[in-house]
Amino acid sequence: MIQITDNAQEQQLLPFFRLGFRPFFLAGALFAVISMFLWGLLLSGKITLGSQLPSTQWHAHEMLFGFAGAIILGFLLTAVQNWTGYPGLKGKKLALLFTIWLLARFAMFLLPPDLFWITMILELTWMPLAALVLAQAVLHAKQWKNLFFVPLLLAMSVLNAVSLVGFKSYDYIMSQQAIWSMLFLVFFIIAVMGGRVIPFFTSKGTATEKVQPIQVLEYLALAPLLLLAVLIWFPSLTIISGALALLTGAANLIRVIRWKPLLTLPVALLWSLHLSYLLLSAGLIFYALALFIPSINATTMIHLTAIAGFGGVILAMISRVSLGHTGNALIPSKWMSIAFIATAISGLVRVTFPLLMPELLIIAYWISILFWCSAFTLFVLFYAKMLLSARADKRPG
Repeated sequence: MIQITDNAQEQQLLPFFRLGFRPFFLAGALFAVISMFLWGLLLSGKITLGSQLPSTQWHAHEMLFGFAGAIILGFLLTAVQNWTGYPGLKGKKLALLFTIWLLARFAMFLLPPDLFWITMILELTWMPLAALVLAQAVLHAKQWKNLFFVPLLLAMSVLNAVSLVGFKSYDYIMSQQAIWSMLFLVFFIIAVMGGRVIPFFTSKGTATEKVQPIQVLEYLALAPLLLLAVLIWFPSLTIISGALALLTGAANLIRVIRWKPLLTLPVALLWSLHLSYLLLSAGLIFYALALFIPSINATTMIHLTAIAGFGGVILAMISRVSLGHTGNALIPSKWMSIAFIATAISGLVRVTFPLLMPELLIIAYWISILFWCSAFTLFVLFYAKMLLSARADKRPG
């Protein structure tokens, strides 16, 4: 790796703010645990929201814009330095961006309704600022292939604004549509990055030839996700949405099968990615079927993709990136294998129990929540120290 920062200056920075993955991965994982546990308490009637949002809307909003948004920013703000050779965001500027994200999380849950404007300002600041940082690096390096992340982040910020305006105006249909649209954009980002890194990691980790993409398959796996983000605003086109979801689910399933998942079984950082991506693809197929079968709840089905899919991919990716970018060997604790499996179980329980035992719905939710919280708690326990400390090899980052 090219050293693009002065190491002497780097060592003067607080390690936690030396690169974007550090604060956003650790805080994102902590938020994944805290927010999901609070969601369980809300569902059980043990607590009430403070309350700027209805509890169901708060949960959906925060898991996408709060949790997934943090991880996406942590990944992009770290990866862009490798892509462009342009110094990544660090120090006081990174601390400021992270603080805005963090304050928005507290504001969303704790501030009273008459202070909603504060929440709006905080929530609609951090993602555009990150897009600006990303654009500066990409344009400086003329890396046009990565420029699409900038309008994507801006589109997510617009959806965030629409969802919040919907909350404030009691137009919960509009806010829910914005949240669903965000969901498919998150899937799109994971599918893009999965296609870039999973075959590469698999090739390196198994000492085999990298599987080359089939362009038609790539388009079929990715383009429908963007179309679904748009079509969610047109309920009358549900049949088209169902067909597109089935198409992208099948295409992504073929993708992951082509990436040779069976070769990865001895390597936890690989099979976890393959398993999560497999469940993400299956979840899209089940969601598509639910759109055609009235007796199956589409919202329930999409949780397989949301929890076991992008939750699992996120956990596997932040585990790998955190090891690599802190100068540690790519060998996670054996406990992380349990964490990877726990995210899969969490998603499977959330989808199957409501179908098989609807009378035990709250218990099923809690089982799913506890598996999810256990997975990300293990990440925090085993990675917090390295994310808070300087790199093991004393290099920048």
